[in-house]
Amino acid sequence: MPQPRIIIVGAGFGGLAAARALKNTPAEITSIDRTNHHLFQPLLYQVATAVLTPSQIATPIRSILRNQKNVTVILAKSRE
Repeated sequence: MPQPRIIIVGAGFGGLAAARALKNTPAEITSIDRTNHHLFQPLLYQVATAVLTPSQIATPIRSILRNQKNVTVILAKSRE
């Protein structure tokens, strides 16, 4: 019997939480997002005022999920 396939659209807080919650699930998980980074928007004003650097509030999605062997991250966007 093949493994179930789970597709998560969006790698915001909800998408990342879902992927992490499914870490030990015997399923193939695909995370699709239109950007290759997760941005913590509440701190954007601190970047604008030079308190933080952009790299301190934006983390690549692949590095967040790199320890999960059952997750594949795809960069894609919807056709409009």
